[in-house]
Order: sequence, then C-alpha cells, then structure tokens
Amino acid sequence: MAPKRETALDAWGRELAHACEAAGLTGRQFAEALHVAPSTVSQWMNGRRTPHLDDVKRCDEALHTNGYLARYFEKWVTPEIPTVWTDRWLSAEAHANMIQNYEFAVIPGLLQTPDYARAVIQHNRHSGVDVDEIVRRRIERQAILDDENPPMCIFIIDEYVLRRPIGGKKVLSGQLVHLYAMAQRWNIVVKVVPAGTEYYAGCPFMIAKLDGTEIANLDTALRGQVIERPDQVAQIGRIWEDIRELASSPDESLALIKAVAEEWQA
Repeated sequence: MAPKRETALDAWGRELAHACEAAGLTGRQFAEALHVAPSTVSQWMNGRRTPHLDDVKRCDEALHTNGYLARYFEKWVTPEIPTVWTDRWLSAEAHANMIQNYEFAVIPGLLQTPDYARAVIQHNRHSGVDVDEIVRRRIERQAILDDENPPMCIFIIDEYVLRRPIGGKKVLSGQLVHLYAMAQRWNIVVKVVPAGTEYYAGCPFMIAKLDGTEIANLDTALRGQVIERPDQVAQIGRIWEDIRELASSPDESLALIKAVAEEWQA
C-alpha cells in the first residue's frame, strides 16, 4: 500500500506542535488555555481535524506566534479545503450541540465507513476529485462524534438507503454493522422512513444548532449550500418535522438496520 500523501493540514499540524513545544506547553495545557478538549488539539496536531480560521487565530494569540499559524493556514491549508467547508458550515458543525441530518440516497457522511465513503465519492464522475483526500476529509469530520462533549445527533434515512448496494455486498454489510453500532451510542439517534411510505418532499440536508442559533446546509448536485436566514432555516425545520413524523421509532429503526445487515451478511 502506498504511503499516505502528506497534506498541508499535516504540515500545519506539525507547526502547531512545534510552536506549542517552544512555548513550553503540553498539549493538555494548551487545550486548557484555549478552552477546548485535549483530543481536539491532538487531532489538529496530527492533521486529523481541520480547525476553523477563528481557532487558528486563537492559537496564534495563545502561543504568541505573531500571526504565523494563521498566515500558514490561509496560504497552504485553505486552498486544499472545499469552499463550503471554509465558510460558516464547518465551524457550525464543529461547535454544534445538536445536529439533525436527513438523507434519502446514502448513509449520512458522519456515519460512513472509509470504504463506503470511497464508493460514494468514486461515483462522482462529473467532476475531477482527489478521492483519497475527500475520503480523508469526510472521516476527519467524524471526530466531533468522539469529543469529550459530543453533539446530540439525529439522523433520518430512507429504508432504500439500507438496501442500495453501494460498493458491493461486503462494503455495504460493513457499513450497516457500523451504522448499527453508532446508533446505540447515547448521543446518536437513527430513524428510518419505511419502504412503501407515500411520496414525501425533501432533499439531503443538515441543521446545526448552537447557542440558540440554527444553520442549515443543503446538499445539492454541485455543492453544499449554507442557509443562515432564520425564515429559511425555519422552513427547512418544518420539512424535518414532516419527515420525522413518517419515520419509525428509534427501536424499530435499530431492529430494521440489524435485520437488513444480517441479510447482506448471508
């Protein structure tokens, strides 16, 4: 297997680690100074999680690096990140205390396995993408689920998602086993809209709630669209409530996921 290509984020993470060491701070001490979880700082340093630019600027202030980390980040890291994630959404998702996500075609990105994510991304035949890099970024986003204080997450999917053989039988089987395990976490709820449900309106979307503010992200054919106007977010929220009423209970959904996973394992 070829070694993982080093990214600008990997290199920036090393610069952060060097600056922290030069300041005489351990990772935990630095995390306390920023009022973030030690795991977050570790993921920044290891290139596993992309900080928001506001976080980078706070790092400069805490380490007295005269803006060096921010300049490095903006020059080298930002061009590697899709525009939608450099804007409000990435920060909203990373700091949210609740995330609501609806998908009708695929398993939600925050719950995807690397193999499943790769299979999904490889189907994007209409634009040139660095598959390895997009997979890495997608898995990196999942780090918020392992934080010391993770957001409450509610995912609604259509039953057909469980039966669509993306990546083949082995990949989907592994994905459903992972989905079943994640759905048993205290902060993760997965609800399934049963097959045979009458037509209902809705496109893939996410809603992030943080400190009384709600922001939505619509997943279009070309790119994500961040929605911040309260009236528009409220409209998406009403669509969410309509879909949630159609979905089975968490226990019924969990049982269905387990049953379908066993079908794919047979």
